Amino acid sequence: MILSILLITLFIFGIYLLFFSSGNLVDWQLKLYLKLGLLKIDNYRDEAIQPNSLDVHLGNHFAIQLSDGSFEEIIVDEFVLKPGDFVLAVTQEYFYFGSALHGVLQGKSSWARVGLYVESAGLFDSGFEGAAVVELTNQGKAPLLLKNGQPIAQMVFQRNIPVMRSYKQKGHYQGQKNATQTWMKNVIEKSKQKIVMEKNLVGRK
Repeated sequence: MILSILLITLFIFGIYLLFFSSGNLVDWQLKLYLKLGLLKIDNYRDEAIQPNSLDVHLGNHFAIQLSDGSFEEIIVDEFVLKPGDFVLAVTQEYFYFGSALHGVLQGKSSWARVGLYVESAGLFDSGFEGAAVVELTNQGKAPLLLKNGQPIAQMVFQRNIPVMRSYKQKGHYQGQKNATQTWMKNVIEKSKQKIVMEKNLVGRK
């Protein structure tokens, strides 16, 4: 009798730790959530699963901020980010967050050590669907070569109790697939935005 109660208690406690307690998903939990469909990610790679995060990779759509504040959209496999340059980039991975999960995107130390600052505006709310847009600034002294498919950041997945109103109801960037620019109106006029498609922009001036 006591053994049965103990086993039931351990089972309930295990279920609580796995699905309901707060905290970030570790590698085996992330794999289980993906297999059970509790988390869906298009274009993710099994080898990208790290002990406490998932490596995310650069896509081929970028929005480079020009000197006048406008943006030039680039569809390219690689280009050079010069010191001081700022660019919006998109991940190859496309995320579907449920009401009991949210994400935090962080830079990778290897990139940080050569001066690349990665900012994702941090938080991906419960209910968010879309590719992740990251903001990249070269704070180093040397140009950096960015390539389509390179690991650029890491997503940490956090459990939470189900939200009352998810990002689906109020999010400005829901369903984004490209390097989406800000929705805010109090920024410089962006009519100079243009699309440039080239195979290689390594020698871009």
